[in-house]
Amino acid sequence: MELSRTLIRLASQVLESVTDSRELVLLGIPTRGVALAQVLAHQIGSIAGHAVDQGSLDPTFHRDDLGRVGTRLGIPTELPADLKDRSVVLVDDVIFTGRTVRAALEALQAWGRPRRVTLLVMVDRGHRELPIQPDFCGRVVPTSRQETISLCLQATDGEEGVYLLKGTEPAG
Repeated sequence: MELSRTLIRLASQVLESVTDSRELVLLGIPTRGVALAQVLAHQIGSIAGHAVDQGSLDPTFHRDDLGRVGTRLGIPTELPADLKDRSVVLVDDVIFTGRTVRAALEALQAWGRPRRVTLLVMVDRGHRELPIQPDFCGRVVPTSRQETISLCLQATDGEEGVYLLKGTEPAG
């Protein structure tokens, strides 16, 4: 229930930030950001009364820390529309060092020039290495570098919640 309220709040904040909701494009950053973008696009669409464009943007090959995080099989970038003069919302589950978002911004440049780019994350866990901050944030959850955050969504996991896990340092 708490996650559902947070999703409604984030959807409302995104809608309030634009003058024309038809200009919105939500781009999820793999892997969990893609599922989160789908849920948010549905939520925003139900509030706005029309479908909201949604897709994915894979920044893997734009990362400057592949030696630390390793490579994975890329999820293809899927853009639902031309980005020119659109309001793009990059969507990710957790912001950590800021390096994933930096890479996503670099990857986005290959696909056009949006009017505006904002960042939405479900959880800000701190430990930033770059001066990148989300415009929309579900929760701030201070963590140690040895802890990780896992986002589960009803649509993809059959349960929903934000979980703090003990373990090794994550990617982004």
